[in-house]
Amino acid sequence: MRLACALAALCLAAQALAADPLRATHDALFASFLPMDAVQEKPELARMFLGARDGIWLAAKEVPDFRALITPFADLRGFGRACGLSVFLNTTGTTSFAQLSAAQRAYTLLLLYTCPDNDPRRLVMKVRNFYLSKTYGPLQEPLTGVKLNLYAPETSIEQHRPKLPATRLSYDREKKAITVKDGEIDYLIVGSGPAGSVLGHELRRGGKRVLLLERGPFTVPGAMETRLVDELKESNGTRTSADGAIYIRNGNAVGGGSLVNVDLCFAPTLPSIQTKIAGWRREGRIGNEDFTLDELARAYDWVKAAIGTRVLSEKEINANNRALWDGSLQAGLHPKLYDLNTYAPGQSPYPVTDKRSAATELVLKALYDLPNPLSMLPDADVRRVLFDERNGALRARGVELVVRPPLGKPGVMADPNGLGIPAGEVVTVRARNVILSAGALGSPAILLRSKVPNGQVGRGAVLHAAMPVMGLFDRTIDALQGTQASVYVDDFLIPEGFALESMSAEPLYAALMSPGPARHSFDVLMSYRNLAGFGVMLIDSPSPQNRVVLDANGETQIEYTLSEPDKRRFRRGVAVAIRVMFKAGAKKVYLPTTEDILDEGSHSEPRPVVLTDIRQADAVERRLQFTPNRTMVTSAHLQATNKMGSGARDSVVSTEFRVWGTEGLYVVDGSVFPTSIGANPMQSIYTFAKIFADRMLANQ
Repeated sequence: MRLACALAALCLAAQALAADPLRATHDALFASFLPMDAVQEKPELARMFLGARDGIWLAAKEVPDFRALITPFADLRGFGRACGLSVFLNTTGTTSFAQLSAAQRAYTLLLLYTCPDNDPRRLVMKVRNFYLSKTYGPLQEPLTGVKLNLYAPETSIEQHRPKLPATRLSYDREKKAITVKDGEIDYLIVGSGPAGSVLGHELRRGGKRVLLLERGPFTVPGAMETRLVDELKESNGTRTSADGAIYIRNGNAVGGGSLVNVDLCFAPTLPSIQTKIAGWRREGRIGNEDFTLDELARAYDWVKAAIGTRVLSEKEINANNRALWDGSLQAGLHPKLYDLNTYAPGQSPYPVTDKRSAATELVLKALYDLPNPLSMLPDADVRRVLFDERNGALRARGVELVVRPPLGKPGVMADPNGLGIPAGEVVTVRARNVILSAGALGSPAILLRSKVPNGQVGRGAVLHAAMPVMGLFDRTIDALQGTQASVYVDDFLIPEGFALESMSAEPLYAALMSPGPARHSFDVLMSYRNLAGFGVMLIDSPSPQNRVVLDANGETQIEYTLSEPDKRRFRRGVAVAIRVMFKAGAKKVYLPTTEDILDEGSHSEPRPVVLTDIRQADAVERRLQFTPNRTMVTSAHLQATNKMGSGARDSVVSTEFRVWGTEGLYVVDGSVFPTSIGANPMQSIYTFAKIFADRMLANQ
């Protein structure tokens, strides 16, 4: 009977493979990025991994993007001669990844990772990240014993579900147009992040009819730990630069980046930011009376009060942040405590998060205001600005948008206005003025699709490229316990253009940031509770070649390359971080790279960089090249893609935030900074938006 069952199972498996030969490729790739051999003696782990493998196939086998992702591995000849695969394949007798032995697959991946051509490197890294995310994402809690508490109980969600007043919006199904019931919209704001939330709150408070449009979903306050939910990030958190070298995180929900960040607050009055603003003044981009220290201080006082920015105490430093604090002191540096946009410990009304975001502190309060409530439409993907042309001048008169399907997650408020517009519908909204606050990715994209006649749109992007450095300790760290981020080091911020900043993330992130053999990523994941981490953040230099562009489908791409001077400063920062981590007591330090830094000789599989001695920081400072798709670099601070300036020759907006060559069209967000703002930009974006709103109301 058992033999019959086994034979039947083999027949079914053979039939499945014959029906879809990509199944064998999928299984082989899964076994290359997940340590199947290492778990064979642990039946429970083996079952989990096999379940993940089969589940991924069932969920994705008909998805065109998935099939396109793994198809090149079905016939490796498509990679050509650039990676040295041709000679290797001639010795194996096969061109299929699935038919190679485990050792041959590992060597194939090594050839792809080290290929002189970036396209194979990018593909293999993308495939790796796909399999790790789809496997370790669902399994990270049972594997590590860490409870993430992503979603609040239903009772809590219902307790905090907003009871909004009746909407002022109406939808004309015949004309496919949204209007307000009691007159024309004075200000149509695109984007509900730090800038858009301030503008919606303040312009409405000034008596204006305001409609706030947001591309992402509207979540119930406290319904989820928004910092750890990738669906609240643009492109589900998978956005990279065009070459795949830098992983770029942008918020995509009501509240924007303030909903998904870790709440670090850098006042616009700080010396590092004032140094940048002084540089804009010297270059003639802003005048002597623009954004003065007094004006910024007054606006920032309002921001702190409105958002609930608080000052930390040293007793809030958790074990993870303590590594940066103690290591910096041992290195003779001067660690400092952040201000945070969070509730104090024990004060949050929500069971799974302590966040205070633009959504809760500004947008919701404006929606509740009965005398003149803010109108807000989530899941609205604005594609272009609509113009009336008069005497050769472009006058903004509204936008065209596409309604997106609501996010199917607990605590998401789908269609809060009850308009019943089907997903995919193309809709117009008319207004007297349009303000783009869609961020340094979204705002230039809308201007480019709108064919605004300005060659500077999207140019000169800065990213604040960052690299995580993880240390393995001989004690429990539990990075997500307590206040998640509290410590930073700015000793090098002005003189050398980099800072060390505490960070925290879930176990999946630790695995993703540990490239190399499957066993290495797994081991790092399994040691998560003993890992501490912080990041090196670079204040990068603007270059016209670094820019936001549109592809053939009108979708955004970020073309970006680190300059050699920026690489030198970045290497220096990473080396400093390594020394700090060792001084804090780390036994090993992990870098997210497979570059050949430590002169360990030839090898037959991708080699991780695992440091065991503080002196190895010197080799990193000399040899780290930030090779795309061998070294993993991140970013969450895209800026400077619609620069402010004195004329259209070298900028997109004036010091009044108006788009050159248009009337009634403004950009107010981090894209208008001429360079990096000089530190984490969130608080400065709030502050600049407050200044703009005050000016508009004063001049009405």
